[in-house]
Amino acid sequence: MTASALMAAGSPALSADLPDYYPADYQQLIDASKNENGLVIYSNVADYNWKPVLDGFKKVYPWIKVETLDLGSGTVHSRWEAEAGSQSRSADILVSGANDRWARYGLDSKMMQYQSPEISKLPDFSVPYPGVFVMSTDPLVIAYNTALLAEGKRPTGFSSLVKAATDDPAAYKGRITTYDAARNSFGLASWWTVLNQKGAEGWDSLKKIGPMIRGETSGGTMNEKIATGEYLTGVYVSGITIFPRLDQPGGKILGFAFPDDGTPVMMRGMGIPQNTANPNSAKLMVDYILSKAGQELIGAGGLTPYREGIDSTNVRYTFQSIADQVGKDNMIIVGFDKALIDQAEDFSKQWTAAMSGK
Repeated sequence: MTASALMAAGSPALSADLPDYYPADYQQLIDASKNENGLVIYSNVADYNWKPVLDGFKKVYPWIKVETLDLGSGTVHSRWEAEAGSQSRSADILVSGANDRWARYGLDSKMMQYQSPEISKLPDFSVPYPGVFVMSTDPLVIAYNTALLAEGKRPTGFSSLVKAATDDPAAYKGRITTYDAARNSFGLASWWTVLNQKGAEGWDSLKKIGPMIRGETSGGTMNEKIATGEYLTGVYVSGITIFPRLDQPGGKILGFAFPDDGTPVMMRGMGIPQNTANPNSAKLMVDYILSKAGQELIGAGGLTPYREGIDSTNVRYTFQSIADQVGKDNMIIVGFDKALIDQAEDFSKQWTAAMSGK
């Protein structure tokens, strides 16, 4: 099935076409959305990632105008929190990899506890807290410049990168990048999870290359600088920032590998704030994203769907195909552990020290 066909298939907007597992009064939600003022989505997802799913949603609900703002994971939340309670237009849906914030919101019931009818068709991990949904399951990869690193010299994982960099520190000094875990919520969640699993050995390895790393707050920025040769490689770069680029002109300059010593998989959170001005439209969007058609379309945009049984024709990877490729035991799931909240400050201090080799 082509991407355009997926969009046409969409999700039903007429009660006669609704799946039999949808509630009998779902048409009332659809009708109520027609009296609302569209949707504003704050996310850490780029326009090109959103495009297929938004095009599909528009075919089904053409009266709902959707605006997406591409923000950093932390900014998604800090901006919404600053606007909460004000009279300004704010987000109707939040999407990010700031999993410490999602844990806090879940514990504090900051999100609308909406029971999507799609939940029954999803794995247990799809709703880590009431009102918090998993939108996608996106791998973090090792990225590199294919022109500057020949075959056989390209890192295959964190351990191989550490060995290459310590064997030739002059070549790698200042030419490794990653998310700065002290300045970036996405980086905090991913690196906290990785180092929590790798333990003292992981910290020792990070200290060896810490002084060679220049931290960034955006995967897009990292990829641009890898492509131009400013960086040789990036460690734990979000795959959704790389995959769509590979098919674009000049995309072959970028290469990537699923880390062979543990591939982090980011559970990207999504929720509807309690005080949203357009709750019915927001519910329709959440249901659409979690539906079979919606999961196929987020995959067409470069994100990684996790729903079972989707058509993967236009999807580069699914959660299941990554598990098959790297091995389920080799996946490091970046989830919504409460310890992210409790340990964030101490972790950031330890991280900053490791970047200085201490």
